Amino acid sequence: MRFCYQCGRLTPGEPLFCNSCGRTYDIKLCPRLHVNPRSAEICSQCGNRDLSTPQPKVPIWTKGFELLLRAVVVVLFLFLVTVFLIALGRGILASPRGQIDLLVLGIVALALYWLWHMVPQWMRKLVRRSLGRKGQRSGR
Repeated sequence: MRFCYQCGRLTPGEPLFCNSCGRTYDIKLCPRLHVNPRSAEICSQCGNRDLSTPQPKVPIWTKGFELLLRAVVVVLFLFLVTVFLIALGRGILASPRGQIDLLVLGIVALALYWLWHMVPQWMRKLVRRSLGRKGQRSGR
C-alpha cells in the first residue's frame, strides 16, 4: 500500500503511480513504463523525453517517523500477544479441567499427525494441491 503525498490518498498493492492523480512514487516513467530515477530528463532505455511527474519529495524525518511508528506498533502488538498467551496458559494450567482438555487436544493432534503420515504420498500431494488452489481462488 502506498500513500500519495500529492493528493493524500492510499493505493493498494505496490503500484508505480497513484490511481487518483497519476503522479509516480519517487521515480519517473516513460510512456513504455520504463523506470527511471527521479532526476532523469530522458528515459535511460528508450530515449523518450516524455516522462511522468513524481509526487513531491518526502522529508527524511517523515520516513524516519513512519519507520519508528511501525516499529512501536509491532512491538506493542507482540507484547500484547505475549501477555495474552501467558495469561491463557496460566488459566489453562491452573484448573484440572483445563489440564485434561490440553492433554486430550495434544493426543488428538498426535493421532491426526500419525494418520496423515499413514496416507500414501500421492494422496497427500493431491490434498495439498487442492487446498492450495482453493486458497488462491478465494484470495483473489
